Amino acid sequence: MSPQVWQIACGEKGRRYQRLFLDHDVMFLGPGRFGPYAPPLYDENPDARAEGEGKVTYIRQFATEVRQGDLVLLRSGYNVLSIGEIESDYFHTTAFDDVYGWDLEHCRRVRWQRQHDEALQQIQASGDLFADRKQIPTFTRVNHPRNLDPIRHLLPQIATRPLRDLPGTPETPLTPEQLSDALFQEGLGYDACLHVERAIRKLRGLLDWYNKERSPGRPTEHEVVAHMILPLMLALGWSEQLLAIEWKKIDLAVFTHTPTDVSTCGLVCEAKGMDSPMQEVVEQAIGYCNAHGLDHCQKILVADGGYFSLYRKIAGVWETDPSGYINLRKLRRHYLLPKGADAVKTLMALTPAHIGR
Repeated sequence: MSPQVWQIACGEKGRRYQRLFLDHDVMFLGPGRFGPYAPPLYDENPDARAEGEGKVTYIRQFATEVRQGDLVLLRSGYNVLSIGEIESDYFHTTAFDDVYGWDLEHCRRVRWQRQHDEALQQIQASGDLFADRKQIPTFTRVNHPRNLDPIRHLLPQIATRPLRDLPGTPETPLTPEQLSDALFQEGLGYDACLHVERAIRKLRGLLDWYNKERSPGRPTEHEVVAHMILPLMLALGWSEQLLAIEWKKIDLAVFTHTPTDVSTCGLVCEAKGMDSPMQEVVEQAIGYCNAHGLDHCQKILVADGGYFSLYRKIAGVWETDPSGYINLRKLRRHYLLPKGADAVKTLMALTPAHIGR
């Protein structure tokens, strides 16, 4: 029996995670917080189905229909990055329980055939393999010959090698009290540490309420600014005088000192509603910095509810991927992505003593 060919996306613009696929010889899907796939936990679970019928279908196919020896195309947008051979049965792991805020715990091992990557890009130089598709499911079979014909000669060329190691079990998230202690050790004042601890507890409660209520469209980007970003910045020690809402169309501008003008704006904060695509938010923030001549601004903070990503300007160039990250529900010193991100150090980078540095 010929192997099936599948395709899987590696996130969205601004939240790509192909690095984890390729570095660890794996592919994964979510949400996985309901446990290993079983019909009662996904097909028949109202909470799982509320994530979207499509997501449940992808997980079911991923767990029950894929076979060892099948092939899979790793896709970023419409572009195919790599070809892999599936090397394991389905399994569930917590190793990827927080990838830019997504819990992607349904896994299979894949031996990625990196020797074909350059050929794939040459083949797609005049057009991506899936350019003819308006919308592509996150995970599905590839049945259209027009998508496979240009690369069909590469599919049988499978090389064997040892699989790369999976990440270990992620560290236990910090409690708000442990976060407060860690911030104190980093040099944040005692009172500010207590304010941050209290703010984190309140924000978590609010996030739980939003999730429980399932109010369509909430929190909105204005609610994210007013109820999440602003309270956190105040807890970190900022004064209201140095925090300007809707300044020059910027959701929240943070100033290092007075007078509050373009020469003293050190941080731009932009928000979107919960679980919104974030790359266009980053591009919008960079556009504001360029349009208004905010040369003093060295950091951009973007948020979509419980997730905060921090971008820095290095040698005059903005990072394409965030170097700082905070998941309010999973406060960790070490995140898989962004690699090296630390919730404690990210919070410290947002304090008055560090903005502008």
